[in-house]
Amino acid sequence: MSKDLNTQIIRRCLDAVKVQLKSRQLTYQDIAALFDVSENTVKRMLNQDDISLDRLLTLSQLCGIDTAELLSKSQQHRTAHTYFSARQDQAFAENPHLLSYFSRLFYQQHSVEKIACEFGLSDLSSYRYLRALEDIELLELKPQNKFRFLVSPPLGFAPDSMVIKQSACRHMEQTLEAVMAPHKTPQHHVVIKPLKMPAILHDKMWQELQHTLSKYAQVAEMAFAEYSEQPNIQVTLVTHPLNSNLFDEAPIISLD
Repeated sequence: MSKDLNTQIIRRCLDAVKVQLKSRQLTYQDIAALFDVSENTVKRMLNQDDISLDRLLTLSQLCGIDTAELLSKSQQHRTAHTYFSARQDQAFAENPHLLSYFSRLFYQQHSVEKIACEFGLSDLSSYRYLRALEDIELLELKPQNKFRFLVSPPLGFAPDSMVIKQSACRHMEQTLEAVMAPHKTPQHHVVIKPLKMPAILHDKMWQELQHTLSKYAQVAEMAFAEYSEQPNIQVTLVTHPLNSNLFDEAPIISLD
């Protein structure tokens, strides 16, 4: 997320917080006592764009604001998301190393030289990576391994992407391991509910679950994506037709 966009989101959040603080008749002195800082610090906190996420969350809770909902709605003016083409998706699915190279080049904004140094690549290898990315129309290659991107962020994979499906399979394997793990951490939560319900109710439930997850996913992306010290958490939402025959009682067998 760009710094300018992040600034706009924080401003919208602070505007909502200030409205609620006023309606609840909470003063700068009240907030200063909460954070154990001076009133001048509180004034600066509420009127600048460098407020810490922890303080923003605390202020939101103080005001009775659903922080995740607030942050999610504050991103409503984001640039429209674009997707990799089917050809690009196929190339990345067949060549995961090419996706890794592009990710460092595009998302992490590493230079060709930095990537080459990190992985011990020759100029020829760098050229071949760049040439492969040019072939699928992600960049225009120029002399001496210089290039120009032909795409701009936000850019990602479509829901029916083969790369996404491959990733989903790996995540599901981890989910199965987590379900079967003999020792659980406080971050382990498993809910499995076979349900009988009409399609219209199932659709409504699915939309609500997606909305809730998307809300928190946007918060996580905005606030924590660049901080490697934050723990990685996997949430897997799946609904599918259930073959109830698989869950019939086991037959009683002779033990002679």
